[in-house]
Amino acid sequence: QGKWIGSSNYNTLLDPLNGELFIKVAEVEESGVQPFIESLAQCPKHGLHNPFKSPERYLLYGDISTKAAHMLALPKVSDFFTRLIQRVAPKSYQQAAGEVFVTRKFLENFCGDQVRFLARSFAVPGNHLGQQSHGYRWP
Repeated sequence: QGKWIGSSNYNTLLDPLNGELFIKVAEVEESGVQPFIESLAQCPKHGLHNPFKSPERYLLYGDISTKAAHMLALPKVSDFFTRLIQRVAPKSYQQAAGEVFVTRKFLENFCGDQVRFLARSFAVPGNHLGQQSHGYRWP
């Protein structure tokens, strides 16, 4: 329903680099799942990001990608994500920094017209005149 919901029960994960407390994960009992199911049921079958029903979403994705690329260019942010990668993958600092760099370059490229390719489509001719099958790739 568009809001974060707290939980009375949490599981705490440890940081694999130093063994300290790292992430608190809400534990939801089976009896508490119903509000999430109801929220999912309110989502239309065509999704919230359908490019035919909400084409403005693609402009938003472009703006988000631009801002993300800009932020990843900042040393403080790049270092933060490099260290996060090291927490979950056995990589040197340089290897993890390379992952962040490649992601930034992807976002710089993606932020223009590339967001429209999230809904790339195809058409296949049918068995008779005028018959076609169309398929769409959704985000």
